[in-house]
Amino acid sequence: MDDTRVDFLFTLYFIGRKVKGHYKEANKDLMLSAAILHLLQKQEYTLSQLAKILYSKLSSLSEKITAMEVDGLVKKISKEGDEREQCISLTTMGKKKVEKILAVMKQHCMEFTDNISNEDLNKINPILKKMVA
Repeated sequence: MDDTRVDFLFTLYFIGRKVKGHYKEANKDLMLSAAILHLLQKQEYTLSQLAKILYSKLSSLSEKITAMEVDGLVKKISKEGDEREQCISLTTMGKKKVEKILAVMKQHCMEFTDNISNEDLNKINPILKKMVA
């Protein structure tokens, strides 16, 4: 196996650890909450769809969504014709929270990637998106 591919994969792992560590406080994964809110600002998802996108266990994600629902950020809506399947959408408070979170995230992203040019980011983004497609 090519060592370059191994190094690349470990580099991605280390980046993930750095980002996760930056957004983790008091045993709360703030990055996961931000990612959920970010996804939901674009469209509604079912729990199983979110779990697939976020590479998360259904049980863990269900707990997170329930906590976000208690905080008033999201709401669950039963799908018409199937009461077992629920769509998750942002509440008004959730939409306001997304705006605040994204402002903070943009600042952190600038700090995290300050030594990478926009040109380089535009080259690597499509490659990384292929890896999670």
